[in-house]
Amino acid sequence: MKVDFKKLTAATLSVAMLASLSGCALFDKDDDAVLEVAGDYAEAIKKFKAADILELVADPSFTEEDINDHIDTDPTLYGEDYEAICSAIAGTLDYTIDEESVESSKKDGKASVDITFTIADYAAAYDSVTADGGDLDAFLDAIADADTQEIEITVDFVRDDDEWLVDDEDGENIQKVYAFYIDALDYSFAPAISPDLIEEIEWYYSDNGVYTDVYTIELDIIPVTEAQEIEWQFTYEYYRDGELIYTSDACTDQGYWIESYYGTGYDSAAAVDENGYLIAGSYECIVYDMAGNVLADSTCTVENGGSTQVVPVVDDDDIAQSWSNGVEEYWYSYSDGSGYAMDTGDYTTDETIIEFTCQVYDEDTFAYYPVYYEVYYSADGDIDNAEQVYTGTITPSEYSNGYFYEFQYVDNSGLDAGSYFFVGGPDASGDVILFTAQAEVS
Repeated sequence: MKVDFKKLTAATLSVAMLASLSGCALFDKDDDAVLEVAGDYAEAIKKFKAADILELVADPSFTEEDINDHIDTDPTLYGEDYEAICSAIAGTLDYTIDEESVESSKKDGKASVDITFTIADYAAAYDSVTADGGDLDAFLDAIADADTQEIEITVDFVRDDDEWLVDDEDGENIQKVYAFYIDALDYSFAPAISPDLIEEIEWYYSDNGVYTDVYTIELDIIPVTEAQEIEWQFTYEYYRDGELIYTSDACTDQGYWIESYYGTGYDSAAAVDENGYLIAGSYECIVYDMAGNVLADSTCTVENGGSTQVVPVVDDDDIAQSWSNGVEEYWYSYSDGSGYAMDTGDYTTDETIIEFTCQVYDEDTFAYYPVYYEVYYSADGDIDNAEQVYTGTITPSEYSNGYFYEFQYVDNSGLDAGSYFFVGGPDASGDVILFTAQAEVS
């Protein structure tokens, strides 16, 4: 048998080269070592061990103090509730390492692996508990039983001598996994308000609970004297003839009157008659504290057709002058907590109500005169780019010291910084301008 030595030699060389190449790639990979460091790193994160985390991190600018500051729950600074919430959430943290995702090269000095952390879906638990009026204990129980959410991170590594270290600039992985420490700062549970803090309730500016031809009704809680200094947090509902027609946002109030409004200025879908008044019916208001306890439950009656409005008999050309002679204009502030106070139209973002008030002097002409008004908002104070945020029609309210138009803009979530422009006219056409006013929120 004749052997072809040239072919045999070529085949032998090919096999040797392939073995050499595969051997280089095999010896370049260091997956097991990377996975071991990834496990130590994930475990240190799970156990909230700052010192252990930093032993595995390459970035020398990221310090143990940085981590400890981020996860600080000192109850003397943040309260015992915050500490309890963070501890409960932290107790649900776990992880899995995707070993199939590991990539490593000792030659390049780089590696990576995917780690998925799981943690209780605490945001959904909080929404559910607060919607039911639950307290802190209910929230802690909900965290323990909550569905989990995933936090996926890809951990990069760099090789330092013969050691793999986590390449996590500024601790971005830590911040992503530990984000609940920041979120938990917003979680609070208002304590139940004792009925002993309530002196009485009344339907404001009604005839023993009967309103006639009105745009707005208002149930007021009058606190006992010592409770007028506290901040009341509450929500309320309005029912008409037994049917739910309005649910408020979370409200905050303070002072002599804790007010729950309903009307055309608060509900764009409010049912009205041909004159724009709230339709007749039985209106029930139920006020709740933030724990869901009922603070007040009372019913008023709205009737229509009981009064005749006195409308000024003036030409359009003269009405603005008639208005200026018949009212005095100024701002009211709700900011000091002691009731209403006149100011210059400057408000802050923690306030919820802007009110431009006009006191009627010519009561024969204006005591029942309806006025349409519009409110515009501009973030930069430029009226040319202002957007309309509200329209309404009101008649004066009668107080012990006279009649007052109370032109309001309400945002229960807090006023946005910027300029608010109030424009009043006799009708929606705006042909005749009775007043313009500007409020500043900072």
